[in-house]
Amino acid sequence: MKRTVVAMIKGGLGNQLFAYAAARAYSIRTSRDLMLDDVSGYKSDSYDRAYKLDRFPIAGSVAPPRWRLGDPRGPRHKTIRSFNKLLPNPLRSYLAEDQEQPETQLTGFISNRVVVRLNGYWQSEKYFFERASTIRTELQPPPFEEGSAEADLEAELAGTPSVFLHIRRDRYSPRLGSGYYDSSITSALSTLGTCRFEVFGDDLGWAQQYLDFHGAPVRYHEASAEELVDFRLMAACRHAIVANSSFSWWAAWLRRHADKRVFTPSDPGWPLKPGSEWTKVPNRLEY
Repeated sequence: MKRTVVAMIKGGLGNQLFAYAAARAYSIRTSRDLMLDDVSGYKSDSYDRAYKLDRFPIAGSVAPPRWRLGDPRGPRHKTIRSFNKLLPNPLRSYLAEDQEQPETQLTGFISNRVVVRLNGYWQSEKYFFERASTIRTELQPPPFEEGSAEADLEAELAGTPSVFLHIRRDRYSPRLGSGYYDSSITSALSTLGTCRFEVFGDDLGWAQQYLDFHGAPVRYHEASAEELVDFRLMAACRHAIVANSSFSWWAAWLRRHADKRVFTPSDPGWPLKPGSEWTKVPNRLEY
């Protein structure tokens, strides 16, 4: 049997991308095949989220039923997880993320077991930074149909000094207040000079009421029924003002531009670490 790592995928799109990126980098680092458990992580998902990595040109294959551990809250899964915590790393077949520990918990994890299972969100680029080029290639969202309105808009956003600004407020906690966005907008105008703001998110009315763009051009994009459309359009923008959201984190990180600037909250309220070259902006959180 080949040495294999099985990554449990869970959460929304942004978290799925983090779980894949960390596991993919680990598979390369340790010369293991990669399998993705696309079922277990959604057994108890209360938000009715679904696996979407099959829309991306990823390298891993879907794990067959015999490779899955089932519901993370189920007795079998919990027993295996608890037992592995008692073992030294070389004997572990299961590694659960500890958000209080540094990234070396995974990057330095060496197991002698043939099959290793990973469970975590791994929300830091340090888990996969050495394979950034590979990750960016494999996590490009599906392209738009040539000649479509979306394809034309994507080309426009990529070819102009566009800045996406992402809002997450609907049924979301903690939320970023207007102060963070106002500071980021001011910093973007000061740093970039001429630019156009492209506002995406779930509460455009709030943005229109509370955010001041100081006379700069701004365009509001109604949320698409298919989140991958918004995701690809956001990723096309040359610069970004991200929310405390893994969705906008990835939209900002995926495509590189020589002059790219990304503004991110200093305190996202989540264990979501900013990109190494991003500008941290002071913020307050609303609960």
